[in-house]
Amino acid sequence: MMKSVYCFRKERHFPKPPEAIWPFVADTARVNELSGSPRYNVEERADKQGRIHRFASIGHWPLQLRWEEGYGEWQEPRRLSQTRYFLNGPLRRSQSDFELLPEGNGTKLVFSAEVDCVGVLGWLAKLSGRIGREADKRLATIEQLVANSEDAGLTPGAGRDAAIKPAARRRFDTLIAELDRDPASHGLAPKLADFLLHAPTLPLGSIRPLAMARQWQAAPDQTVEMFLAAQRIGILVMGWDLLCPRCRGAKSRVKHLHDLPEGAHCSSCNIDYQRNFTRNVELTFHPEPWLRQLPKGEFCMLGQGSTPHVKFQAEVVAHSRQSFQLGLTPGPYRFRTVEAGAEADANIGSDQFIPEITANGADLTLIEPGRPGEFVIDNDTDRPLIFAIEERNWAKDALTGEAVIAMPAFRRLCPEQLLRPGDEVEIGRVAIMFTDLQGSTKLYDDIGDASAYRLVRDHFAFLSERIARHNGFVVKTVGDAVMAAFHDPADAVRAVLSIQDDVASFNKGRADGGIVLKLGLHLGGCIAVTTGDLIDYFGSVVNTAARLEHQCKGGEIIISEAVLADPEARNALAGRAVTEDSATLRGLAAPVRFVRVGATNSAAKQVPPH
Repeated sequence: MMKSVYCFRKERHFPKPPEAIWPFVADTARVNELSGSPRYNVEERADKQGRIHRFASIGHWPLQLRWEEGYGEWQEPRRLSQTRYFLNGPLRRSQSDFELLPEGNGTKLVFSAEVDCVGVLGWLAKLSGRIGREADKRLATIEQLVANSEDAGLTPGAGRDAAIKPAARRRFDTLIAELDRDPASHGLAPKLADFLLHAPTLPLGSIRPLAMARQWQAAPDQTVEMFLAAQRIGILVMGWDLLCPRCRGAKSRVKHLHDLPEGAHCSSCNIDYQRNFTRNVELTFHPEPWLRQLPKGEFCMLGQGSTPHVKFQAEVVAHSRQSFQLGLTPGPYRFRTVEAGAEADANIGSDQFIPEITANGADLTLIEPGRPGEFVIDNDTDRPLIFAIEERNWAKDALTGEAVIAMPAFRRLCPEQLLRPGDEVEIGRVAIMFTDLQGSTKLYDDIGDASAYRLVRDHFAFLSERIARHNGFVVKTVGDAVMAAFHDPADAVRAVLSIQDDVASFNKGRADGGIVLKLGLHLGGCIAVTTGDLIDYFGSVVNTAARLEHQCKGGEIIISEAVLADPEARNALAGRAVTEDSATLRGLAAPVRFVRVGATNSAAKQVPPH
């Protein structure tokens, strides 16, 4: 069979450093879409050793092109390589390589490719220059993306013309106008409209509100509330994603919280995993089908752009040792293989020392301190392995299940989103506040039932407004007591302080004499369940918060040591007079340490900033 090799190599120069160019080079799925490549279908199969092979196909029989997609290799922000092994057609193998080289204050981008062509059709493809034109289109797309990056609010690859039909556009304009009038939109409706009308299809499949807030330079909580309001009126659809803990791919997506499974199988990593609302449940959004119909298929299976938390990925052959130059931003990282197996965690400091890693059997061993700016891998196994380093703070742009169900906007705008009856969800961290009225029993005797009822009702409104103002919500009321929850402990501290500060204003001029409040605040993990038509919290953290409130003297707040372990929560208390204390609470063996805020005890001291 006639065979020939086509080689391609071109350079581009940018006045920006490699770190600024890398996101556009590495986002191969977006580059493929914008350069006109079609989507393709994917099938995943595991071999006897557990490695997953990904087979792609495009077209229709008998003109269907099939290939196996090799695992991409990259060293952010230095090098990216991708190989395809074709099973039929005029090509047998193609390899594309991008290398980013520092050049003064800028970057030299070298794009090279090598394609094995076979048969008459392969010879014609090489001779006609079609392969080179396809490569040129990708380079041009990268150049355009880099040029447009000067506009921080612009979605990469956004088109000038609206990508919807006229009938849909009329409906969309009506709904966007309705959203814009809703206070829950916070003036962000025009930004959402521009994004939905002009963005390419790829980023529309899984829209992350916190990432959009960063792009729009908007408040995260307000952006989330706007997204929730947009789905309520029928512009967007919610998607509860159950993410694989290794590749972070969404292997299960449902529209309603009560349909979210307790576990899933990741065919890409060949592992089963369980649901965890703190670590791998994420709420994303996509357009209603009438607005933008999202086609099925992939633009790129294994590009770094679809797994940006993975900073390094490379294959090392059996019984070999290899070294890679690598720069990692200081922070927590996970070292693992792409194949199912062991993993290890380490922190990279400002000195850039990267631990050496050794694979032996099913074990991975980190050898510290390692070398500065160099990653050494020793594969002491009988098979090639693909090693990866990933950031562990992947959730910085993820609207996790734990966070969203503790948002007041979610409770207000999505009352139909409930857990299944009997479904118990572990929540890793939530701040629980309990309040109660001092002397409430005597209050009814002193001022009468009707006046006491009005006072209690007014005090509920007073508390609810301040809780909501600080991004919390009232879970329930029990008699005269209020239970509230906050995802952010700093918000919880600000809420109880605002309540304490404003009680005097609430009481001023009241004929019924007003209220004396007791407030307790604690932080930790608990269980979320649906009771009636509401999501409720249960567990020792809830019990402890209630018992801390019982330790209150009138007019003061008790905040547990667990809350103040959070730096932002402690900063929120800075400058306040506090008294340190502890107590053995009912049902707990060890004493609980806390501070009293507002006590007149002479031992009170000022809380210093963290």
